[in-house]
Amino acid sequence: MKLIVRNLLTVLRRFRLASTLNILGLSVAFAAFTIILMQVSYDRSFDRFHPKSDRIYRVEVSEDSTTYNALVGRKWAELIEDRLPQIETTGLRIDFATIGNLAKVERNGAVQGFRVDAHLVHPDFAEIFDFRMVEGRREVLQEPGQVLIPESMARKFFGSESAVGRSITFTSNRDTLMTVGGVYRDFPRNTLVQNVVYYGINPTVWKPWDGWHFNYQLYVTLAEGADPAEVERQLLDEVLHSPDIPGWVRAYKAVRLLSLADLHYAADTQYDSVPKGSRATTSVLLAIALLVIGIAAVNFVNFATSLVPLRIKSINTQKVFGSSVGMLRTVLVGEAVGIALLAFLASLFWVYAVGRTGFTAFFEADLNLATEPGIVAISFAVALGVGLLAGLYPAFYATRFPPALVLKGSFGLSSRGRALRTVLVGMQYVISTGLIIAAFFMQLQNGYLRTRDTGYDTEQVAVLELNDALTMEHREQLVNRLKESPQIEHVAFSQFLFGTGGAQVNEIQMGGEEVRFACLPVSSEFLDVMKIPVVDGRNFSENDNQTDKRRFIFNEATRRMYPTVELGLDFSYDFGEVVGFMPDINYQPLQLASSGAFCLGVEPLRGRYFSTLPWTYVRINGDVERAVEHIRRTVAEFDPTYPVSVQFYDEVFNSVYQKERKTTALITTFSLLAVVISLVGVFGLVVFETQYRRKEIGVRKVLGATVAEVLGMFNRSFVRLVLICFVVAVPLAWYGVTRWLEGFAYRTPVYWWVFAVSLLIVLTITLATVTVQSWRAATANPVDALKTE
Repeated sequence: MKLIVRNLLTVLRRFRLASTLNILGLSVAFAAFTIILMQVSYDRSFDRFHPKSDRIYRVEVSEDSTTYNALVGRKWAELIEDRLPQIETTGLRIDFATIGNLAKVERNGAVQGFRVDAHLVHPDFAEIFDFRMVEGRREVLQEPGQVLIPESMARKFFGSESAVGRSITFTSNRDTLMTVGGVYRDFPRNTLVQNVVYYGINPTVWKPWDGWHFNYQLYVTLAEGADPAEVERQLLDEVLHSPDIPGWVRAYKAVRLLSLADLHYAADTQYDSVPKGSRATTSVLLAIALLVIGIAAVNFVNFATSLVPLRIKSINTQKVFGSSVGMLRTVLVGEAVGIALLAFLASLFWVYAVGRTGFTAFFEADLNLATEPGIVAISFAVALGVGLLAGLYPAFYATRFPPALVLKGSFGLSSRGRALRTVLVGMQYVISTGLIIAAFFMQLQNGYLRTRDTGYDTEQVAVLELNDALTMEHREQLVNRLKESPQIEHVAFSQFLFGTGGAQVNEIQMGGEEVRFACLPVSSEFLDVMKIPVVDGRNFSENDNQTDKRRFIFNEATRRMYPTVELGLDFSYDFGEVVGFMPDINYQPLQLASSGAFCLGVEPLRGRYFSTLPWTYVRINGDVERAVEHIRRTVAEFDPTYPVSVQFYDEVFNSVYQKERKTTALITTFSLLAVVISLVGVFGLVVFETQYRRKEIGVRKVLGATVAEVLGMFNRSFVRLVLICFVVAVPLAWYGVTRWLEGFAYRTPVYWWVFAVSLLIVLTITLATVTVQSWRAATANPVDALKTE
């Protein structure tokens, strides 16, 4: 061990440049590997930590077995409990708060308002996902007027005092006094169970029509040993096709149980609020992590191999003095392992430093080494493995040649040495070129999603979420007060945030046929705010709020799918009237196709339908700052306790694609990192190549070679290598990019110029690196190189 440490210190002192480049490249590679592994672990462990995760499924239905609906009716849970003994527990969830999103609590004698999210759930929802209680009982969801809140919210509302038994007033179109019945431990970020207020469904107070309307996500726990495929068949036969359910529900042709492990990755489900990931993206990140490690390891082997000619005299001298080949190989491998472990320690510092910078915004995972001992252990094992593997090859080569080789010249210039370095550098170029191409297309796809014409105008539209007391009870006064500002042109409201896929799913008799469509309830000025044109019929009017029926404007796709839907058509049961048609706008996130039947609907302000419209849109036509300040003052006039948060729609809209932007930034960053590490390898090789060929360069210059000719000699070999590697990398990159783009409904074309630009980038960087590092050798006095010959 002492000999290994002594030799390691000698190498670090004698070959400072090579050692610095080695440790720097390896440490950055290990840090990137660790960080990527944390993000991959976040996605791959999504919802897998629940005790019953392998038996939890969500019930989904489909009319064509290609696109599934994440929502079902409340009655489904009742039928399943009665007819399917293989299902142990059922739990419903609805993601919007019927009790309101403003919570008021009394603290220190004053009432404070907090913006909160609340989910209506079946009492067994807490059992399915095993809510861990800090205080109170999760069974209080069965009791009216009781809520569960997360520990973080309890501390925010009540400080260190006990929260159980405390009162919270939720404000909607009326005040609802609720009592905290329990406090549950906060769930981690990688789960569909959000840290929000939960309150139980009370079927006796819900409207009769709510039973079959598709408003709920339905989660079930299968009994031990139950076959999901058999349960799916029974769901189809005994529930979906049962004569006890309405005909429009039986029109769905397929039902499936989507496992908890697959929910995070499901891309064929609509009206789904579960945070989404991509298996393809996760695989790409993992591949990049391995490629970065591979490139760094190749650099390590290159450096170690390039040092062999400089160390071969020392190695052979030790042989002459009695050192065995086995011992020499052990020492050389130990040196490599020591360098790798030094790089690993440095990588931990890089991860720690990155975790305290703004770069963490690109990650969903928590970059905290203390919470990820398993990943740290994997990184350590990888570092140890890289040291062993990268050390074995040079160690065996450096010790297998007899001392006479020293008298025959430099091994670095032998054909075998050259072939080895060429293959290793070629691997780096193939990987780097492929990653540059992939990063280009990810940036293009991200830009394509941001700039694609959605059919409406998001500029100068302020968005805020208000409670029902403001948007329903005081809507007219609120709108009039807002419009008193000359900077505000139009004000509108909707039930769900427009463009995110939120909508009511309906199937209604229209013109003698069943029409299935998604509908977003809005106010009469909505099309004016979003600048959506009407291509046939009329726009909504203020009078539509005062009539006794709904008014609808459908997209053009509806007419193509259902020719009987036409202007003036009344729905069955006096459900509403078609007053116009609009273009096929994107009503869902651009990852999904907005190709189905969709409409915007205005209903009577005091009618029997009564959809709450919390999302408020304000089109600004003037000074933005003054308009925002006027919005804040106006809301405060109606409710001084309401926490107003004003955003702009283009920012909110872009946040829908936040994950794609983060992923693109990550992959681009790590791809560039891989390129930089590759260039470190090229840099090192050029340094040693010029070192070995100094005498050859001197002879060439004595015979009349110019500096340009010497530089051209070095550059030609690298250009030839880059072109060969480019030919290998292009089909691999094209295949990977096209497979990745298949995950998007709307995708950028695969442009040929991206491949050309990627080649140009690699060539430019390579030529610059080789030229700069060769310049000193090309301009040196040939006498200095030849005088020792």
